[in-house]
Amino acid sequence: MRRFGLLAISVLLLALVIMGATYEEVYSQDGRGRIVLSPESGFSAVTVSGTGFYGGEVYIFWDDERIPTVPAPLYSSDTAQGSFTAIISVPTQTEPGEYVVTARDQEGITARAVFTVIDMTGPEGPPGPEGPAGSPGPQGAAGEPGPMGEPGPPGETGPKGDPGPGAGISIVAIIIALIALGLQLFGKVKKWILG
Repeated sequence: MRRFGLLAISVLLLALVIMGATYEEVYSQDGRGRIVLSPESGFSAVTVSGTGFYGGEVYIFWDDERIPTVPAPLYSSDTAQGSFTAIISVPTQTEPGEYVVTARDQEGITARAVFTVIDMTGPEGPPGPEGPAGSPGPQGAAGEPGPMGEPGPPGETGPKGDPGPGAGISIVAIIIALIALGLQLFGKVKKWILG
């Protein structure tokens, strides 16, 4: 069990030594002040470490725009090396590319370093399934009826038609009825005369 513990500690120490040997830092080249960015590329938080700043409060700029730091306010003049360590965040909506991080104290001591914002956009995924059809929209209201036109002129009177068959029958019936009535009267007259 002790051997396993010693082996685990040895592996851990070896890993820390390897990480320290491969760690890269970005240093400023601007004179007395110097800053280190850790990491030197990414997309979220960055640690800014500086030395040689003896002018009181230190301000951090992202491409010439002052940004907040943790801690805030940030002082370096309290240490023998004029050092400070601060955490900054990559501003939101920053496009991938290189940006200049600048540290400047109240006396004008300045140092710069470049930070690379990496592209975190992954490949485009496959299209999703087609969604269901939407419900039909509301039907529009019926329009108002149009205005009525003027009435047209009356038509001409048509020609008089022929009398129908019913008219002939009724005249014949009247004649027959008259004849029958006449015969009846004639019979009565004859009877009266004769007797």
